[in-house]
Amino acid sequence: MSVASFPRAEHIALLRQKIEERLRERNLPLEVTERGLNQYRCQYRFGVRRQRTDEWTEIPIHFQVAERLETGQNDAELNRMLDDFLNQHFF
Repeated sequence: MSVASFPRAEHIALLRQKIEERLRERNLPLEVTERGLNQYRCQYRFGVRRQRTDEWTEIPIHFQVAERLETGQNDAELNRMLDDFLNQHFF
């Protein structure tokens, strides 16, 4: 892994965009925010919640998922991760 591979602002923006798109596709009125990094595991952390008074539920996403999205690969891997996360925490 090169030094420039992680973290990258482009990855954070792309992942957030894809997460928000998936929530819209599933008609889920959830709020999303970037919650920092796990440097040790090379993960971006995003928080999801139903409303302002709720606690954030975090989903970690490895930087390689973002790299694959950035190179134009299918977003099925991320969608599968998000669906599993949403089903576990919000249904």
